[in-house]
Amino acid sequence: MAISTQTHQLLELINHYPSPHNGQPIVVELVDKTTLRLYFDRARGLQATDISYLFSYVSMGVFAEHLQLSGKALGHEIALTPTLPKESELRGEGLVPFAQATVKWDASTPDGALQGVLEARQTSRKKYFEGPDAVTAKELETIAAEESMSLVQLDAKATQQAIWLNQRAVFDDLFDEPVRQELNHWLRYSKAEKETKRDGLSYDCMQINGGAMKYVVNHPKLLRTPGIGPILKQYYLRTMKDSSSVFYMLAPFQTEEQSYEIGRVVMRIWKRVAEKGYSLHPFGTIMSNVAAHKDFAQIAGIEHESREKSYLVFIFRMGKSKPAVRSERIPYQEHLLKKESTS
Repeated sequence: MAISTQTHQLLELINHYPSPHNGQPIVVELVDKTTLRLYFDRARGLQATDISYLFSYVSMGVFAEHLQLSGKALGHEIALTPTLPKESELRGEGLVPFAQATVKWDASTPDGALQGVLEARQTSRKKYFEGPDAVTAKELETIAAEESMSLVQLDAKATQQAIWLNQRAVFDDLFDEPVRQELNHWLRYSKAEKETKRDGLSYDCMQINGGAMKYVVNHPKLLRTPGIGPILKQYYLRTMKDSSSVFYMLAPFQTEEQSYEIGRVVMRIWKRVAEKGYSLHPFGTIMSNVAAHKDFAQIAGIEHESREKSYLVFIFRMGKSKPAVRSERIPYQEHLLKKESTS
């Protein structure tokens, strides 16, 4: 099926969606002129920890929300019907369908400002020279509250504790072999590797020298070497001693559907952050690192967590920074399901 100009523009815009480690796990099938079928590529999702699978539904929700926002930006209305797989189906490799989208072309006036926001939105690990204003913080809290979730801003002292904790969790993960191997798989240590693979976490986006990063990932014992470990930690933290604020979100996190809805809210928050001229930096490592997760709950004063009612599902650092290094994207054409794959 030939790709129309409208479809091309939509696919180009949705290809800007965020994903863990920039793994870009979503595959799109063009069923007909108005129908898209969405798949999750398990090989591009995170699998190193048990909780990684529930967070894959968050990724699906992020993409779903980004898809609908992209349609709105271009003047189209997109209806989504989730068909979420069971958590057990996310293990291993291959594609699993998770939603179907129906596009009503030219249903409204295009929103050029929204298109610009979606194209410009980017994780920033640079030093933040200004934190969020009170009005913006309240707007973000309202976005979460509208879906019965709770977003909380830490005070300045707790923010710095959370930033240090994130650094500790990142380094501690290098001593968890499955996590270290997964991280090594997604890190891009050179300009050539970044531009060839066009996915993953690149050294310049991480604000770290690529050669040094590769050596430390392959020799994590350096992090516990007297005289060397503290220097490496200070080097990692040099861009985070700033004016940023840390937020965290609590939500029910027991089912596939709940996790998917969390992703949709995360994308709404991120869109609003970008609209107001701010950047954010997700602290995903704290979510999956058991010890760090527990310590963050203490920092935040969270006395009781339960998957059924209120669980820590999203932590991020937010503020204004100089323009971040752009992460690479695989061309959308390579994320289209080929006809022979459907047989």
